[in-house]
Amino acid sequence: MSGRWTVRRVELADVRRWDRATFQFPEGVSVLAGPNGSGKTSVIEAITMACLGVSPRTRSETEMVRHGAPALWIGLDIDGPLGRQRREIGFAPRQGRRLRRDGVAVRGLGEWRQRGALLVFLPEELRSVKGPPAARRRSLDRLLEAATPGYASALAGYQRAVAQRNALLRRLRAGQAGSAGLRPWEIQLVSKGAAVATARRFAVAELTGGFADWLERLGGGPGGAIRLEPSPASLADVADDDVHDAMAEALEERRERDLAAAQTTFGPHRDDVWVGRGDHDLRRLGSQGEQRRAAMAQLLVHRAHLAQRGALPVMLLDDVLSELDPEGRSALLGALSVSGQALLTTADPSSAEGAERGGATVIRVES
Repeated sequence: MSGRWTVRRVELADVRRWDRATFQFPEGVSVLAGPNGSGKTSVIEAITMACLGVSPRTRSETEMVRHGAPALWIGLDIDGPLGRQRREIGFAPRQGRRLRRDGVAVRGLGEWRQRGALLVFLPEELRSVKGPPAARRRSLDRLLEAATPGYASALAGYQRAVAQRNALLRRLRAGQAGSAGLRPWEIQLVSKGAAVATARRFAVAELTGGFADWLERLGGGPGGAIRLEPSPASLADVADDDVHDAMAEALEERRERDLAAAQTTFGPHRDDVWVGRGDHDLRRLGSQGEQRRAAMAQLLVHRAHLAQRGALPVMLLDDVLSELDPEGRSALLGALSVSGQALLTTADPSSAEGAERGGATVIRVES
């Protein structure tokens, strides 16, 4: 598969403050400009919902339904490597989602979800730098699910094995089961976990150089780096071909500890990703501006990674221009305008004017 993704048209009905609205977007960079509260971010949210079936802003899609309306509906026309798709999603509280693709109802979200079509930045996405380890793992996993065949299946299999082993460990500690039942789940845990651990280390090794380049271009200074902090830490010194055996040995060594804790105390579900510059840990010591630049650098290197392995995704960037200095803003807009499509929002009139002078299409949104 090769090519690019391009959002052509999005229709909203009863989404947040929007009663009805339709937006059409050209290729290249478009900027939704308007005051705070005018509904710009809701457009980004709606496009994400129409590709992934979930909101990037909230875990409760009920919050997206316009006050007083029974349900929301979003229609999206998006071009991809295999042609144009017509994607529709409806959501009603207590009833759930209704999904259609090219006019045909789709029952499962997993089948309907279009991985790799979008990369999204909202202020909440700073969790990929300063959030808990689970947020940094999830950022990397989303990339790998879209870019690496078989990764989503391996990760799901690993998570299922950990959950089943943990449940059995709790029963063992309570004297309600025998240890023989552990073996099948441990075989799965090691085989799937080794696949996850190896894919993550390959990806991080490929991403760190591009991350350093983008962090510096966005004004974050030289020496940027990301690196995997595996669990157990000893895996960092293990050759790729030996990861499976090393995980199996760690499982044997830690079984009594796991039984006492009634949980699996190591493995990819406890990995972390270090994000920093030199020896400066941005997740703990970085300012808000430094963390935002790091998050943007991650998105841009993820974009390149996806383009090399599949198709160039659409960038959806909420309120990023005002946080960058003029050089960083110019570098970002220049990179986005070279190829592909990007949709940005801003409440800053000067940022919108600067983007327009640089060739972006500005769509002014009022309340």
